[in-house]
Amino acid sequence: MKQRYKRQNRGMQLLWLPLIAALTLGTISMAAAETTLERIRASGKVKVGIANINPYGYVDGEGRVTGQSAELLRAFFAEQNVEVTPVVTEFGALIGGLRAGHFDIVSTGMLIQHDRCGVVAFGNPEYRSDNAFAVKHGNPLGLTSYQSVMESPAARFGMISGSGEIALAANANIPKDRQVLFPDLATAMAGLQADRVDAVVASTITINNAITRAANPAIEYASLTEQPKTKSGMPATRYGAMAFRQDDTDLREAWNSWLAQNLANGTVTKITEPFGFGSETIPPSNLTAEDVCNQ
Repeated sequence: MKQRYKRQNRGMQLLWLPLIAALTLGTISMAAAETTLERIRASGKVKVGIANINPYGYVDGEGRVTGQSAELLRAFFAEQNVEVTPVVTEFGALIGGLRAGHFDIVSTGMLIQHDRCGVVAFGNPEYRSDNAFAVKHGNPLGLTSYQSVMESPAARFGMISGSGEIALAANANIPKDRQVLFPDLATAMAGLQADRVDAVVASTITINNAITRAANPAIEYASLTEQPKTKSGMPATRYGAMAFRQDDTDLREAWNSWLAQNLANGTVTKITEPFGFGSETIPPSNLTAEDVCNQ
């Protein structure tokens, strides 16, 4: 009798095993199907990668992370009751940190450029930007373009590690032994004041803000007589945006929808004006990240 019961019990176990397995796999599958946006909304928290670059994303005098890109993202997530936790790192480590899952978005005014488009998915442009130099008072070497830097054998060119200016310097044939890389803008400006470089390059907005903050008569702003060229020979007017992992489509689309609405109604300008972003920095309304990546 016991033997018969054991056989029946074993039979029932065998019948239940496929169902248990299916339920287990289904549970795992449902958990795996949760998107980054769903996880963020469910937890009410999001980690965001920031480089300490004023005015895009930086730590102010009170230890608070702020800036053009940081405040835009705060406004976006505030509408969803999501708390933003900034993760401050060097600019050159942002993409690696995003892909490794250390944070879910890069929010630091990162420029959309072709090589980056292959490894991250950019949101649509938040602002447009040209280049400018910070130079020593009187601009003794007459540096007013990438070409002038290339043609001046003594000119040492300061750039931020991982920035889009590095590719533009290569396009302009500026020798590598005269390219000096700094981890952030504050260090680059200190390098200019310490005579380690003869010019520091960044966006017009960034350079203007850096010189204003430095309040040092020994350095000044230099407008460029000619903007640098892309590989195709076109002027390198560039566009900044948030960066997302390539699989996080719904998060990126939610951001793009919010951005389009708030560019149109003037909210973006209102948020970013205190950081030096005026109407002239607003990108064309129909311009997408894909458009810029394909330029």
